[in-house]
Amino acid sequence: MNFLKEKVKKYQEKKLLESKDKLKFYTDCKTQLEKQLKLAKDTEITGIRKQIEKQDAFIKIWKNNIESITKQMKKIDR
Repeated sequence: MNFLKEKVKKYQEKKLLESKDKLKFYTDCKTQLEKQLKLAKDTEITGIRKQIEKQDAFIKIWKNNIESITKQMKKIDR
């Protein structure tokens, strides 16, 4: 039983790390786009705002994934 718990825990730790990396990536992309938005011309603004909305959606998804994995890890540790 401990062997299985350890395998699952290692897997979840790996997924948590991947999720945090994805979250950082999308957050950095959003920051870049916000900087571009400040420097953009009027014609480019709507496209950049759409990209920022996409990044926000991905950020929300990865935050939820991190919360879910963290909850699962807590259940296993009990």
